[in-house]
Amino acid sequence: MSGPRLKLALEHDGASRGRHVRDIVEELKRLYGVRGALIVAPDGFVIAAELPGSVEVDSLAALAATLGRELETSATRMGRPSFSTALFSADDGTMFLAASRIGYLVVLAEAQVSVQAIRGALADAIALIEAAWAPGEATG
Repeated sequence: MSGPRLKLALEHDGASRGRHVRDIVEELKRLYGVRGALIVAPDGFVIAAELPGSVEVDSLAALAATLGRELETSATRMGRPSFSTALFSADDGTMFLAASRIGYLVVLAEAQVSVQAIRGALADAIALIEAAWAPGEATG
């Protein structure tokens, strides 16, 4: 049984890539058990965020960028392909981290969230980002 799919159509109707990225973050935030989501560039720059007020955006972005770069570097050192999704869990919640062409997607979720559903939604989100930033596409 597959989890909920992101219901975001990537249409090149004049909408900007930035709008598509914000839409992706908003859709991830709407998933059951998700507290917040963001996309951060490899240098820690926040591209888009939908987080609870109790979360320090810049600190989370710095953490995500550091973890993402370290996971990619470690995979390269071990001669393995880059990571696709990492999961970090604690008693009070779960953080998912996924690599994309433009940076890292982060989802903060409840501790008991469906891991399969979130991983599926992240895969959908990555596919949408990859399509929007495919070589030869118009910028927005």
